[in-house]
Amino acid sequence: MSRGFSRDRAVTRIAARQRTLVTSEQLVACGFGRNAVAHRVAAGWFHPVFRGVYSVGSGVLPPMALELAALLACGKRSFASHRSAAWVWGMRKAPPQLVEATVVGGGARSRPGLQVHRTAAIDRRELRRHDGLWVSSPARVVLELAAVGSRDELVDVIDAGLALRRFSPRDLKEVLASHRGQRGAGRLAEVLADDVAMAISRSRAEKALLRMIREADLPLPETNVRFGRFEADFLWRAQRLIVELDSATYHSGPGVFERDREKDLVFRGAGYDVLRPTCRHVVHQGPRILVLIAQALARPAAA
Repeated sequence: MSRGFSRDRAVTRIAARQRTLVTSEQLVACGFGRNAVAHRVAAGWFHPVFRGVYSVGSGVLPPMALELAALLACGKRSFASHRSAAWVWGMRKAPPQLVEATVVGGGARSRPGLQVHRTAAIDRRELRRHDGLWVSSPARVVLELAAVGSRDELVDVIDAGLALRRFSPRDLKEVLASHRGQRGAGRLAEVLADDVAMAISRSRAEKALLRMIREADLPLPETNVRFGRFEADFLWRAQRLIVELDSATYHSGPGVFERDREKDLVFRGAGYDVLRPTCRHVVHQGPRILVLIAQALARPAAA
């Protein structure tokens, strides 16, 4: 077996464990010199991602590879943070344009495609291992975005995190108490004190409930179904069940109250049982709501 073939196979094994990625240090350990690396870059087998980090093979990065590449580029005392961490936790719809990572103690610098933040120290309780990556805990992400994002962005992430049950309001208060006086703490305190900003939106709660129904292996409902002049949030036709979610944002005021009662009369008049939990019920009492739905689904449908 030739030396070149042997070192190529060693690199392939490393890349298979690291989402196609290898570092310059790993290449040196496998016996690659600068010229050999340059030759494989020119040949299209190595693809630079960040300085000192390459993707091996086609150059198409699998999920989370860009975030891992950032951490490999920044070194062992780094973790995905801010908007990148929000995306990893599902609290953001799309990854940010720049990968964001935090380095403990400094050393790494920002570069094209990578924004580096620094912190003097980190409480290990505020870090999580997720999909092979070190990531800010969901509650810490909120504090990080309070320091660098807009108020609307902060509220959106809190909304998503509560709906996904990544954290509770108590978790946010604990993070705030641990970092008072730091950048972002004032803005976070302001939002936590705002009952409107802390309300759970119906759309987030709907997604959270649907996911819980799927994970509980209950029959999946139709969602947002036209029902005469109204719309049903969740509908099980065979079991004759409708679940409507209430929130302070969408279900407050006397006019809305009357409309919701009229909807219930229409639904019940058509032979449907109606459950009407609140968005906060879904987020904070999910198991209880699932039990109620399961019991309703198990009842014989009215003839």
